[in-house]
Amino acid sequence: MSEKKTKEDGEEHEITSSELERVITDRDYAFLKTRCGGPHALAESLESNPKSGLTRVQRSSSEGGKRQEREVKFGKNEFEYPPPKTFLQLCVIALEDFTVRILIAAAVVSLAIGAGMKEHRDEYGYLEGIAIVIVVMVVVFLQAYIDYAKEKKFRQLNSVKDNYNVKTVIDGEVEQIPAGEVLVGDVLELTAGDKIPADCVYLEGSKLKTNEAAMTGEPIDIGKNLEKDPFLLSGTSVSEGSGRCVVVAVGGHSQWGAILKTLIVEPQSTPLQERLDALVVRVGNFGIGAAILTFLASFIRWIAESVESGSWDGLKVLNFLINSVTIVVVAIPEGLPLAITLGLAFAMKQMMKDQNLVRRLEACETMGSATQLNADKTGTLTQNRMTVTEAWLGRTFFESMVDEEKLSTISKSFQELLSESCAINSDANLSHKEGGMEHIGSKTECALLQMVEDFGGKNENGGFRYHQLREPKPVKQRYHFTSARKRMSTAIAGTTSGTTRLHVKGASEVLVELCSKVAKLDGSVDSFSKEDIKDANDAIQRMAERGLRTLAIAYVDLKVDPSKLDPEKPREENLTLLGIVGIKDPIRVETAEAVRLLRGAGVTVRMVTGDNAVTARAIAIEAGIFDPNEEEKGATILEGPVFRKMSRAEQESVAMKIRVLARSSPTDKLVLCNLQRELGEVVSVTGDGTNDAPALKDADVGFALGIAGTEIAKEACDIVIMDDNIKSMAKAVLWGRNVYQSIRKFLQFQLVVNVVAVSLNLIAACAGIEELPLGAVPLLWVNMIMDSMGALALATEPPSDRLMDRQPFGRTAPLVNKQMWRNIIGVSTYQLIVCITLMFAGTSIMGIECPIIDGHEDCHHRTLELNGFIFNAFVFMQVFSEVNSRRISDFNVFEDIHKSGLFCTIILLTVGVQVLFIEVVGSTVVGPAIGFVNLNTKEWITSIVLGVIILPVGALTRCVPLSLFPGVTDEEAMAQAAEETHKALLAAKALADSEKATKALADVQPSASPSGAESPGHHHRRVSVDSVSSSISHAFEAASEAVIASRRASHNEDRSRLSLSRESSLSRDGSPSSLRSRHPSFRRAATMVISANRFRLPTMDTIRDDIDDDEENAIKKMKK
Repeated sequence: MSEKKTKEDGEEHEITSSELERVITDRDYAFLKTRCGGPHALAESLESNPKSGLTRVQRSSSEGGKRQEREVKFGKNEFEYPPPKTFLQLCVIALEDFTVRILIAAAVVSLAIGAGMKEHRDEYGYLEGIAIVIVVMVVVFLQAYIDYAKEKKFRQLNSVKDNYNVKTVIDGEVEQIPAGEVLVGDVLELTAGDKIPADCVYLEGSKLKTNEAAMTGEPIDIGKNLEKDPFLLSGTSVSEGSGRCVVVAVGGHSQWGAILKTLIVEPQSTPLQERLDALVVRVGNFGIGAAILTFLASFIRWIAESVESGSWDGLKVLNFLINSVTIVVVAIPEGLPLAITLGLAFAMKQMMKDQNLVRRLEACETMGSATQLNADKTGTLTQNRMTVTEAWLGRTFFESMVDEEKLSTISKSFQELLSESCAINSDANLSHKEGGMEHIGSKTECALLQMVEDFGGKNENGGFRYHQLREPKPVKQRYHFTSARKRMSTAIAGTTSGTTRLHVKGASEVLVELCSKVAKLDGSVDSFSKEDIKDANDAIQRMAERGLRTLAIAYVDLKVDPSKLDPEKPREENLTLLGIVGIKDPIRVETAEAVRLLRGAGVTVRMVTGDNAVTARAIAIEAGIFDPNEEEKGATILEGPVFRKMSRAEQESVAMKIRVLARSSPTDKLVLCNLQRELGEVVSVTGDGTNDAPALKDADVGFALGIAGTEIAKEACDIVIMDDNIKSMAKAVLWGRNVYQSIRKFLQFQLVVNVVAVSLNLIAACAGIEELPLGAVPLLWVNMIMDSMGALALATEPPSDRLMDRQPFGRTAPLVNKQMWRNIIGVSTYQLIVCITLMFAGTSIMGIECPIIDGHEDCHHRTLELNGFIFNAFVFMQVFSEVNSRRISDFNVFEDIHKSGLFCTIILLTVGVQVLFIEVVGSTVVGPAIGFVNLNTKEWITSIVLGVIILPVGALTRCVPLSLFPGVTDEEAMAQAAEETHKALLAAKALADSEKATKALADVQPSASPSGAESPGHHHRRVSVDSVSSSISHAFEAASEAVIASRRASHNEDRSRLSLSRESSLSRDGSPSSLRSRHPSFRRAATMVISANRFRLPTMDTIRDDIDDDEENAIKKMKK
């Protein structure tokens, strides 16, 4: 590459990479102007053309290309994150656990005593200390390895998140390339919603504004121009307008790259992780209590025996301490945080295969609880491959846009005018790609551009016709589409000097009202008569009924110079209507099935669209979102303007009934989302535009469209749908439920292990058994293979399709539900009975006798053999308990086990390692030192049989009535949540009715004539009062039902919150204190009831006792 130079005072000077960085770092326009010659000169100094960008040769990495030379000079657009923690650092972190340190310290002391004292050394007393240290280190290394793999996985996911497409001008054509391939000198095309991938300098555009909050913290939008502030920072986004810029710094040389070097990427704890951490603390406290009791029981017994024998063996006290600390280590379920980490990482990886890029971990688990999905129509339910299929042009309806015979009736002048409007009033582009045409930008605009190409026929030079229409007519002013205006306008120079032509396109209903003229097919213009308006509206209705999106195209010639146009307020009046086009966006083949799956899973799907109600209804019916038969049950289609005019209470009352929200704005979507969340629903929404960002952030789970979505929408969302397909959302629901279910399965398994192990050693210690059946090393062994391996096995099982046949878990679903408590108690009881029986009667049951060694009975060997047998039986019971934990309520625990390759592998590996541990270690001197010896065939068979019995025990346990166990079922938790929602809806309806009644009463002013006779109109007012009275009665009835429903639900949750007594029900000012923490509608509805004395009706104070005695009579009294 030749040296980069700029002109200054007629001389050329080389511009260095550091000077390019300074351009952005200091944002010094004077330096840019004097040193670099200004933005355009800067682009030229980088061997780039401000209009056509870099050439393909300059960007090519093949032979003859100059890409590598440019990357060496200025760097690649790759961001460098701080290096991850090394394996050794993670080992040190794992060793920081307090209980592990105590255990290692005790093991070292045991090792020192065992090796230093001859009597212990001769009995290999030091081996137990060595074994403990080895097992602890294995556990530490395993934890460090899993953490290392986890961090590596998250970094891979972060690298995927950093990769997105940008529009780049290459050899004069706009193409989409990955952000990582951007080079210094590239000319980028930016539109609202785009994320800026590198530091750039502004070249040209229309009202380009950027949001630099990500860099500066300032939330205001900043306008960019050539004179004062042409600097665009990487990591920021375009909030408004459009434009072009030249890249001056990439990757680590950019502002965003410099910041990233100082950041440490750490995955944050999710809500489920926090709940599990709290559970770990509670279980750990149980373990600590059991360990203290075990130590005290052993210590007291040791003192009594020592006093009696006169021999004080301090090493036994150390062993008591080791055993007790080991109980704490086993009792604390470290596998729970590990299980959710593995489960989430596994789900994220699999969701990527299902076209879901998870940006925030909590989204994985939250989707399992989702109850509402507010989906965009375009691209999500439809294919987002739009085509103009019908049109009303020049007062003529065209049922087909491929009927050449009928299209031939359109004059050349009309075609040119329509094509000019479509080409110029657009930010979109078309690009030739292998296999077809690529649409860049708005798919609606691309459909219009395609129509322009079809009108013009094949271009001889292979270029696009719309380019030829744009080039000679530069844009003078552009007024971009907004959800409020519902239209877009572009100004160009008029046909005569000092005039302007303004091209306008937008929502057909809106534009028709702004037109006063209509163009005819011969190119002439006529007045827009009432009959024309009727025909146009009929055409809109006709196309809408076929599910087509309608768009009106118009223009106006203004007698004003383009330079004198108001940059903020376009003169969009007295327009000439060119026509109305019907754009078809076919429903995706899989949409109806995905909607059916989601509805079957208890997720209400509703469509939020900008289309009119007629179009939206046709598409919703085809997609299976709206069933006309459901209208009787309250399901409704509502339009945005109607929704916006409703009071808050009225909006709350219809929020759950809406199936289609037509002609809606992003604000409507945000309001609807928040209403549903206030009603206790778990809400997910989809969005693609910059204005959708607030709804995406406020929702429990925000889905951004990966193809059609802007970068701002993707930054605001939780999950990016890479293929813009609702089927992918259904997969996200499935994986979200699987994460929650997997954690529950492991939790059920883990609690059984902990309860049995801790209880068994505590009972043994209290019973005076000196050598506990599960010694320190066996317990640590169990902790290693059951905690870590169990988490890996159960947390990475693939989801069952049956998860979509159940209702969502909901916000209030307990971690351990009633079914789980039943399984835990049933299986734990069986295991404890087996272990305690073997501990006290195992020698006689199994025929274990004291062997004769050197002419003497060695009864210590019998104890070791019994403990080895109990240990082995315990492990095999956990192996089959792990299989039993694959299902919580279902009887068939082997369902789809052949699909769980990792689970089967871990089970076989656990059994294999256990066999080696017992037979190999138990046959050496190490075995007796750590508490067991190898087993005979009878003991092996019995151990396996005792383990297998877990399966029928688990099946029988599932038959026991749930009423006998603690906790709540998922169904009960859902019913409570549903009742809360129902109460909120009742309150909202009551408030809406009350507000209507209050307003109506305020409008009625009954009066009498002085003579006492009825004044004129008095009869009419009396009728009005009667109707208002009826409305008030209805409102108070609904309000009282809401309060009573609230009271009933509270009774089910907690009797102490039931009371509506004089002391707690009402505060002194008459406000319902018991409802203050409830949904705001309850408070407002209850206040309406309490303030009823305004209408001389009984207040809550007068009927409170009636509610306590007879709730139904209370309602009747309110009616009166």
